[in-house]
Amino acid sequence: MQSSFAKLRWGAGVCAALLLAGCWASLHTISAAQTQQPQMPPIQPAPSVFGEPPNSNDPMERQRQDKMEKARNVDRQKHLVQDTDKLLALAKELKEEVDKSNEDTLSLNVVKKATEIEKLAKSVKDRMRSN
Repeated sequence: MQSSFAKLRWGAGVCAALLLAGCWASLHTISAAQTQQPQMPPIQPAPSVFGEPPNSNDPMERQRQDKMEKARNVDRQKHLVQDTDKLLALAKELKEEVDKSNEDTLSLNVVKKATEIEKLAKSVKDRMRSN
């Protein structure tokens, strides 16, 4: 019969592994989807009103907007990779701390680390959905 701490320890390891695997799979799915997305024709802008920036069909303006969009996507991808790497490191640290503890004590650090992993995973998930 396993003690409740051993069950918690096993559950924390499984949770960290599943969370890490899910984030890694989502990251690769999104990057693959970005490379396979067909280009949609640009939406025709409404005529400009006094005080608003001009909306023209200028090819240079469209090119500038496309370049800015690509830069934002590259930046978002870079942050996703950094955050998932940090998530992996935190999950490994959590596992090491859980392995160090015994069945009678649960470190407050373990709980804090699990909370930090949860927040970072939510941040990664939200960033992936924002595209």
